[in-house]
Amino acid sequence: TPDSVVTTALSLAKDGTRTAIEKVCEEASRHTDFESALVPLREAVAPYDTVGPDYRAPSLGARRPSRLHSIEELPVALGMLLVARGDYRHAVLGAVNYGRDCDSIATMTGALAGALGSPVPQDWSKQVAEASRLDLWQPATTLTAVTREIFERDVHRRRTHESAFLNLGDPRCSD
Repeated sequence: TPDSVVTTALSLAKDGTRTAIEKVCEEASRHTDFESALVPLREAVAPYDTVGPDYRAPSLGARRPSRLHSIEELPVALGMLLVARGDYRHAVLGAVNYGRDCDSIATMTGALAGALGSPVPQDWSKQVAEASRLDLWQPATTLTAVTREIFERDVHRRRTHESAFLNLGDPRCSD
């Protein structure tokens, strides 16, 4: 669930990043549409963001490591995932409309929504495939087949290992 993703992120995040995620996700939980969430999410992350209010003219501390601050992309991506309730279309549209580093934010929130089972809308895939003259389906089919093969080999290897372990028998004392 989107909530479990945020919980996991919070369990791993430290310092300013953790606080930024908490504040942005707290704010995100008050919204059900990205339009109403855009300004409040920016306001929630602003105290932790090193870039500053003008993304095209970053502040001196922009993108420098800090225990007190955070990049804005991860907290906002998680916030949009919550606002959209894990729906791919709404999460990505929210991220894109957020502005600033929206390509990174949309990539993160889209990947998370996809991992949670919300697919890329078919009309988007179709339009991108036609406009770019690319077959988006064949690489996905190939990757799926390779993933299944690797998984099956891993399962076989693990079962062989378990079987060998079980056949070791009890330790015996020498006479």
